[in-house]
Amino acid sequence: MSNVMKYWLLLESLNLPGISRTAQFENENDRVLENITLIQKSLSLSPEEIVGSIVANLQANHLKHRENEIAKNMSIEAKYSMYSLLIVQTIGKNVNLRSDAVEDLISENHKTLLIALLEDIVDKGVKPNLHSGFYKSKGSIFCRNAENQTNFCRAQLIVEVLSSIIHIPTLRLSEDIFLCYMAAIFSILLACDAKEYTVEQNCLTALQTKLNKIWTDMPKVLYYRNLMLLYGILPAEQKPRIHKEMLLKLWSNGGFVALLFALQKSEKTEEQPISQIVEKLVAQPSYPRRAQESMVQQILRFLATSVDNKDLGVHMGAALVSLRRLYDNNDENKELVKKWLKGQLQPLLEFHEDRITVMEWNEFCTRISLLFHMFCTSTVECMPSELLTAYLPLLIACHQEVCECTEKSFTMAVSNHLAQLILRILNNRGKEELRGIIKSFVLAQYPLEWLHKHANVIIEYDPLQLESLRIVQKDMESETNSLFSGHMNTLSIILKESSFSLLCYHVFITLFGLFTNLPKQSSEEVNANDDLLQTEEDVENKIVRDITQKYNGKIQIINALQILITHKPLKILLMENIKDVLIVLQDMLALYAVETDDDIDSSVMTILLTLMGEILENATDVMEDVKMELHKHLSKLEPKVLNPKLKFQISCLRKQIQGPTNINDTSKERFEEARLLLESPEPYMQVEGIQKFIQLIREKDTFTLNSVHVVSALALNTLKSTESYTFLNCVRLFAALVYVDEHTIMEILCDDYLNNSAATDYRLVVGEALLKVCKEVGQLCYRYKGLLLNTYMSGCRSPLDEFRYSSFSNLAQLCKILSFDVHQYFEELLQLINCELSTGKYMPAKRAAVMVLSDLLAAMDNLLDYQDMLLPIYRLLKLLASTESTDEKIRLHAAIGLENLSVKCKELLTAIGQPQLQKEIKITGIKDKEKKKLNNHILYMN
Repeated sequence: MSNVMKYWLLLESLNLPGISRTAQFENENDRVLENITLIQKSLSLSPEEIVGSIVANLQANHLKHRENEIAKNMSIEAKYSMYSLLIVQTIGKNVNLRSDAVEDLISENHKTLLIALLEDIVDKGVKPNLHSGFYKSKGSIFCRNAENQTNFCRAQLIVEVLSSIIHIPTLRLSEDIFLCYMAAIFSILLACDAKEYTVEQNCLTALQTKLNKIWTDMPKVLYYRNLMLLYGILPAEQKPRIHKEMLLKLWSNGGFVALLFALQKSEKTEEQPISQIVEKLVAQPSYPRRAQESMVQQILRFLATSVDNKDLGVHMGAALVSLRRLYDNNDENKELVKKWLKGQLQPLLEFHEDRITVMEWNEFCTRISLLFHMFCTSTVECMPSELLTAYLPLLIACHQEVCECTEKSFTMAVSNHLAQLILRILNNRGKEELRGIIKSFVLAQYPLEWLHKHANVIIEYDPLQLESLRIVQKDMESETNSLFSGHMNTLSIILKESSFSLLCYHVFITLFGLFTNLPKQSSEEVNANDDLLQTEEDVENKIVRDITQKYNGKIQIINALQILITHKPLKILLMENIKDVLIVLQDMLALYAVETDDDIDSSVMTILLTLMGEILENATDVMEDVKMELHKHLSKLEPKVLNPKLKFQISCLRKQIQGPTNINDTSKERFEEARLLLESPEPYMQVEGIQKFIQLIREKDTFTLNSVHVVSALALNTLKSTESYTFLNCVRLFAALVYVDEHTIMEILCDDYLNNSAATDYRLVVGEALLKVCKEVGQLCYRYKGLLLNTYMSGCRSPLDEFRYSSFSNLAQLCKILSFDVHQYFEELLQLINCELSTGKYMPAKRAAVMVLSDLLAAMDNLLDYQDMLLPIYRLLKLLASTESTDEKIRLHAAIGLENLSVKCKELLTAIGQPQLQKEIKITGIKDKEKKKLNNHILYMN
């Protein structure tokens, strides 16, 4: 220990760089000479003895025979470096600098002095003894010794001593020391490569081990930056040794991140973007397969780490470009990326019995965000979207569940990322591939390689954190597919809310073309599993399943088209590409032209013909060959159609295609004039347009009758007007349209009345319009009693109080009209009224429910025809009228109903008591006596 204290005292006496007492020397040479004098006084050893002592302490046999070479021709600086090296070696050998024990601790002053002495060793011993290549560059940071000759033995000795000191973390050595240490190692390696210096093979291995140890212990960014500095200093013929080391470290763990941050600190990267430099260094196709595999894994780990890290996020572009190039290099890299991608989404694909929580919400958001950055950040840096095509059902299902969460604040980002992923996948597909994807969603028949979210894996609120979600798995029975469920609806909403207008257009055209091109299912296939012993529940499930199999595709298409058509840019694209729409219509007509009349759907055909007429009317650039093709298909179709309305519509359309000379121009002008008025925003002009349409219908104008669907659509749109005068006249227009096509008008109004997605006020107006149309038709509307009664009774079950009230009121009026034919609906009607009176909380709806019975009684002509209905009605009304706790107006309605029943009973009894009148029907003119003929002239004879 006394020996160590001697060296500490000697260290304190030296004049070292950075210490204030060195300012007394005029130049660096004087300081070095002074330090040599101080050391020689204390140690009393010659330079040769110093070298021998250092080699002996190292126990390095490979340096023993080189002692003379090391001590040969020593300059003052070289002697000083050897003396200093012995001091450092002795202190490092006798003091446990790595220990945190109290007895081993040294003062900060001693640490500072030791570091300063190491800097002197590097400056006087290492820098002058490097390979000649490090001095050839202009402005090199290394200086050559006075003899202009490198002593590699001396450099190797210094490296051996520093290797035991340089890795002590408590010393906090400067970057310059590490740089010179690495330069000394590479100098020896370069000299060996050039046969300028010879060492044994185990020494070369030991030198490489020293480099690896620096890579392990020191910051990798610093190591890589030092490599880049050394690479830049050396001439071209000597760069391969450093380049090889750069590649080896790049391929090892942590190399990619080290390269990124080393380039960020480099000044030369300003001329060229970092991403391009990184791509060239990382993604060379000539690299070994294992090296490329290592780079792929490193980049994927870096991307996963950098998603939520702003410091790392700036380098994601460089990482993505490199990953994309590696992905394109070979099939092995592609399989590696695909395997990683599946691992990211694997928890959503399978069911694990040993856990409940599949994934925390933050982890789910991070993974989706990572996929978004990888596939959607740009068209240059992102990965190919075809990798995600198989995950489309999974992504759409996740988006649907995320959007169903009520808390939008923390789901907005992940829902946007999911939507962008879905849009990017679809937008990058070809025409035929996109058509196949859309058809798969419509029919719910997916390719085998597509992956779906497990039915038992769901997104729910975290009970421990109410403002957060989590992905869990629960044992649930698979639900029967709903007629109105499916991925197509979600996809349509995503398209509608996006800026991908051209993609929206292509999807719309694809869906439109699929409508009549879906595979048909035979009735034998639907009823193949009929079983007479099935329970009621089994029969119900089977009916739902069969209907789903038969109609779900068309329902999916109709819902999707209804959503997409509200996308405003889509309408512009349709008008600009009207030829595509006509070609789709032409294909539909070609299919119908080869079918029998039984297979032709009249409603679909009506819509097609109406749409075709509108397009031909408004489009000016329709090519003649398209028109002729349409005319040919219409000519084939017309003889097969038995429906007179369809036949008439086809005939008018054929005349329209043939040319303007065959069309009544005056009729067309009057129709367009009325249409322009009806589409005007001014109420008085709308009413004038309605009057003109009513006049045209009364005159049985051919062009108007052929365009009845257009008029119906215009009338429905006008119903939304807030002006009561416009609304009342619009109802008159519907009443006039009923005489043209009553079935269509009834169905249109009923569908709009039950459309839950429409505004409530509009639905109430449609319900009133439907009632007025029924009044216009009168008792002849018994032909639609099922449609009308079911429509209003469905409205009576609505959760909206005002809508329920309106439905009961309209139902009461309808019962007045159809009182003679409501027997088969009476039980359901009475159950609805009982349900409203017992569970309803909206008083006007309850009053309207009682009014249904009152109006039904008022409309009865002969009570004997309703005898099975009178007792339940009487009991209910009697109960309501006599209960004091009942609402006053309900009691009043019940009393009026009882009074009506009393009057009807008295009339019936009076009629029974009176003698029956005998009715005699006499037909005159048969077998009567012939009148005498006054004129017997031959011209008057029969």
